[in-house]
Amino acid sequence: MRIYELMFFSDTNFPEEERDAGVEKVKKLIEERVNGVIEKVDRWGVRKLAYTLPKSKMKEGDYCVVLFRAEGNMLEPLENLFHVTPMFVRKQIVRRDDIEKAERQKLIKNRKRGDLEIEEESREEKTPEAPETEPEFDVSEKGE
Repeated sequence: MRIYELMFFSDTNFPEEERDAGVEKVKKLIEERVNGVIEKVDRWGVRKLAYTLPKSKMKEGDYCVVLFRAEGNMLEPLENLFHVTPMFVRKQIVRRDDIEKAERQKLIKNRKRGDLEIEEESREEKTPEAPETEPEFDVSEKGE
């Protein structure tokens, strides 16, 4: 899987709840249709644009940056979402070769030192486990 960075901004004329729902929609699409894994979501909030957009006269946008892993041939549904959703004004998807290269170098370095097991353990620690909860009812207490 390749690492990609998606940066987009939404029209600030839409209510904040709709813009938040739009970000959730993008995250859900990446996970379900693109079969990607989201690494990080960074909401920058409302920022001034570098220039006023000619058609809409927009001067501000609600920025969001999403770092995710996916296969390159699976990005079409994500592209289509941005084309058909009027809330999203601009988007850019960039492959992050620098992050991929750093990960490969770190893995090679750890293999040379024999620290492969340590690397795997640190990854396991990062994934939070679901807390064990007690069942809401006791199976042995059926109505007899």
